[in-house]
This record gives sequence, structure tokens and C-alpha cells, in this order.
Amino acid sequence: MITVSDLEVLRSFDSRGRYTLSAYLHLDGAHRRESAYEELMRLIRSRLEECGSDPECRDAIAEDMEIVGLYLRSNGHRHHAGLAIFSCAAELFWRAYPLQAAVPTQVSVGPAFNLEPLRAPEVTA
Repeated sequence: MITVSDLEVLRSFDSRGRYTLSAYLHLDGAHRRESAYEELMRLIRSRLEECGSDPECRDAIAEDMEIVGLYLRSNGHRHHAGLAIFSCAAELFWRAYPLQAAVPTQVSVGPAFNLEPLRAPEVTA
């Protein structure tokens, strides 16, 4: 569960112009839990391809991808309906939150965390 203070930390996080990764996983149902890791890695790889030849972007996403992959392979809160992960390896920032409500699986990369999927009241309640 994400508390109001957690949301404020995420909202006010200063990436210092570096790339952040926001990942949401839909884990509601046995099939979704089993395929979540592969689906998320596929989405992160597609973001990596969007970097083109920008080495800073590629390095940042690759490092975050490695951290997220390790977490999901070893733990991943697979007993919840959803999972939100926020990472900025360049600034040594990492958070993972189990969610009570399912959210669509998606990945965002940018200078700030994507908090839009958390706006639904049942996700953060």
C-alpha cells in the first residue's frame, strides 16, 4: 500500500535530470502472476529501444531493468492484485509497493515518476 507520505516522496523526488523508471504490474490472477516478469521485461526493453543511440538513456534503463528483474525474480509481491515499482539507479533510489487493486501493466521512463495510475482511489486506499 502507498501512503500519502510515500506519494509525496515520489512526487517530490529530484532525479537531477536523470532518467527514472516507473513500472506497474497487473498481478490479479494466476496467469498474470506467472507472466508478469516476462511482460514487464518486454516493456522495459521496448523503452530501451526508444533510447536509440543515447548512451545515458540506455545505461540508465538497463541498470533499472537489472534491479527490477532481480527484485521480481526473488520476491515481487506476487500475492497482491498489483505492484508499483519506482527506480532511479543513478540516484540510488528504489521503491516497490504492493497494490490492493489491479493496475494495467505499463512502464514509463522520464525525468519524474509516473504517478498517474495511482490516482484511482482503490489503488492507494
